Amino acid sequence: MNQILVIAWREVTRLRKRFGGGASPLAVVALLAVLGLSAYYLRDTVSLGSGLYRVGVSGDVPAISDSRFAVMEVDAEQGQTFLEQKAIDVFINGSQVYSREDDKSQFAVRALKQYMEKQELIRVGNSFANADAFPLRVAINYLGAAEQAAAQNDAGGALPITTPEEVIIPSLTPPPAPFTQVLVALLYIMPITFISIFFTSSFMDEKMNRRLTILLSAPVTPFQIIFGKMLPYAIFALASTVLIAALTKTNILLALAIFAPTTLFIFAIYLMVPLFYRTFKDTTFIAMLVTTLTTAYLVFPAMFTNVNDLAYISPLALAVKMYRNEPFGWREYLFPSLPMAAIFGLAMFAGTRLLNEEFLMGYKPLTRKLSDAIYLMMAHSKPYIAVPLWSLITIPAVYMTQIVFLAFATNLPVGLILGFTLFASALIEEVVKTVGIVALAEHGAVKTWREIIGLSFLSALGFLIGEKLLLLVSISMVSQAPVAGALFGAGLLLFIPLIAHFVFSTIITVLRTKLRFPYWLALGIGTIVHFIYNVYVLRGGM
Repeated sequence: MNQILVIAWREVTRLRKRFGGGASPLAVVALLAVLGLSAYYLRDTVSLGSGLYRVGVSGDVPAISDSRFAVMEVDAEQGQTFLEQKAIDVFINGSQVYSREDDKSQFAVRALKQYMEKQELIRVGNSFANADAFPLRVAINYLGAAEQAAAQNDAGGALPITTPEEVIIPSLTPPPAPFTQVLVALLYIMPITFISIFFTSSFMDEKMNRRLTILLSAPVTPFQIIFGKMLPYAIFALASTVLIAALTKTNILLALAIFAPTTLFIFAIYLMVPLFYRTFKDTTFIAMLVTTLTTAYLVFPAMFTNVNDLAYISPLALAVKMYRNEPFGWREYLFPSLPMAAIFGLAMFAGTRLLNEEFLMGYKPLTRKLSDAIYLMMAHSKPYIAVPLWSLITIPAVYMTQIVFLAFATNLPVGLILGFTLFASALIEEVVKTVGIVALAEHGAVKTWREIIGLSFLSALGFLIGEKLLLLVSISMVSQAPVAGALFGAGLLLFIPLIAHFVFSTIITVLRTKLRFPYWLALGIGTIVHFIYNVYVLRGGM
């Protein structure tokens, strides 16, 4: 532990020197002055979007007082002419609304509809007495636990009738979208991603300047080096989580519980980037790609919170429920958190195996480096232990990818998209199960038919065990989709998917190692057979 703390302090010192030198006080004052003047001059300017849409009205039309709409009175013929000439975006003639098919006109109609719905809520509230049967209204009063207990004790179990704090008319109120909560949750992700980029940059800098080689010659383990360099950045990331939770007045411990696995997941991904790439140019490109994909993976599913349970593939869905003061259970928490923590463990294991000078500084194609990386991770154990262990520990990555495919398949029509989902899932599974055996064969660790077939069975067994363990955590989530049975083997006898996995893996490994097929061709043949099996299962064949 002492070595880890020494490396962590060294990393903090490097970071301070990197941003050392200080800024001129005059520059800071000038910046603050510019910001202050900007705020002063912008305070009385027209609001954003003012006059964005032009609306022509004719006849008895409700008043439109929203600043987004520039309203002009026209007669019926003028209104139609102006609309065709694109002089106006929407024309309202009495109770009729006319628009064009272009985007701006359609956006104007939607904005106008939202405005009218809001005005209708106000009109209904002012026009109808609360005792009227129509329209149906739901009165809401927010009571704390102590107030509720006192009210129940005083009224004999019934709450007293008071003036409602909020009134909702269900017929006019659309279901709430978690847009605001998702934006708040995204505030947690931004500093975590920003800090992890600094971690990657620091790692890459020491790799390029060969300081990492000197550090490897010291009496410390690769794990101590990686964990020591990561520790200060992880602390900064968690501190940002605490700060945002405090500023938004939410439960700090719950926020840490939600975003700690996310932090580990993001750091795991960014740890792999400098291990595989040699130049800052490549690292920057891949880092930006990773940032985009990670943000999309975290944000988009959370937009469907309370619509579909598959939204829980993103921990931001838990954050949405946290800010809505809605409860969630252990199953919902473990659904995204357990695979993310497992991927972090896999990344740390890979980092300890790959952190050597020959691998870090070697110039090789990416496919070759991936093969060498897999071999290095498996070479320290016997093949009959390394192969099933490899299939087992890579399950979280496969699982998360398949859950993303499943989420798409749930919301898209069955057909071509479903076929792509099944094929892509089969491809990912076969890559994971066979790439380790192929890497060992290419490095001469396994040679005979007996070894190839035996390792194919062990790989299928390890994959099946990991698949079923994770499925136990998420069965209530994935069982909603009809394609789940094909992707995860849910509901099948254990020996049927075991035999299937063994057959598919054997086809690919034998074609590659014994018949010398190109790996992509052998993989394609095995994936097609697996895809046919998935389709058969999906149609109720098993």
